[in-house]
Amino acid sequence: MSGQALPSSIPAERTRPGMPDPKPRSKFAPLAWFLPLMVMLGALFWLVSLVAPPAPPKPLVVSIGPWIGYEPLVLAREQDWLGPQLRIVETLSNTETAQALRDGSADVGAVTLDEAIRLYAEGVPIRVISVLSDSHGADGVVVAPGVDGIAGLRGQAVLVEDSAMGYHVLHSALVEAGMEMEDVRIVRVQSSVVPVRWRNGGAAGAVVFEPMLSELLDEGAVLAFSTADHPGLVLDVLVAREEVLRSRRPALRELLAAWDRAAKAFAQPDLLPLDMLVAGGRLDVRDYRAALDGVAFLDGEASRRMMAGEPSELSRNMRALAASLRRAGLEPGLRIDERILAPEVGAGP
Repeated sequence: MSGQALPSSIPAERTRPGMPDPKPRSKFAPLAWFLPLMVMLGALFWLVSLVAPPAPPKPLVVSIGPWIGYEPLVLAREQDWLGPQLRIVETLSNTETAQALRDGSADVGAVTLDEAIRLYAEGVPIRVISVLSDSHGADGVVVAPGVDGIAGLRGQAVLVEDSAMGYHVLHSALVEAGMEMEDVRIVRVQSSVVPVRWRNGGAAGAVVFEPMLSELLDEGAVLAFSTADHPGLVLDVLVAREEVLRSRRPALRELLAAWDRAAKAFAQPDLLPLDMLVAGGRLDVRDYRAALDGVAFLDGEASRRMMAGEPSELSRNMRALAASLRRAGLEPGLRIDERILAPEVGAGP
């Protein structure tokens, strides 16, 4: 067959006579095995989601300032009495804690009673869930050496933290001396910088609290007014945002249980890990123990008693505080709304 010419093209496929041509292959044929696999994987993931535990919620942020009355929360953190649902965040002042509660960056906060009332009046969705402490000498007004007590502050500059409680303490001291707020020159400062401003001179008096109170007294300041003679004047409370009350009640009760345990530990200061508590602070062990004498820590039972009844002791304190702030000209329209109190959180399941 050497003399025959080769065909110009070779057909790709031949069929027998009478047989139909093969069907063309679909372009989706490669996906035929892939789609059932995806369905099976989707079903598997769905089954896993049913049996797998949900992701744990973010820990509640508990904001506290540098007041010695909040130290049981520091102890609870350092002793690992708080579970993973709770995180203590320390701020430079109660003013910062109040702002964190306003903007929602804190879920829970330790604040003075007046700050809680004012936040609620502003429309910040918070409720008081517990009373933490009563100042029995840990807040006061100091004067410079040579100043004749509170009366000697007339016409003089007085350093006051830019919070209602600072004004409330000063107003109470002035009224006791037969004076009013306009009789002194108020210099607003953040609590954390009061010692620095005091050392710089130019102020005849200052409203301070522990541990800064002991610090200034050690440096020669003179105590002219003290909450040791006015129990109930300065109360600190624990507040929680309302959405947390609705959705994280078990975590809040865990926090209150940790506070209760720590507050009872502070009732026996000789057994406290004082070296740990004073580390990095303003006071040594001796001054720290002395400062603790000016604070009455309320455990869970004491807090519940204070929030019980109609009206409760706490409610009466709130009304007296609001009246004082109105007389001081700070909150002329401030009124008390009993709905701010949420004693049921600490009342058990």
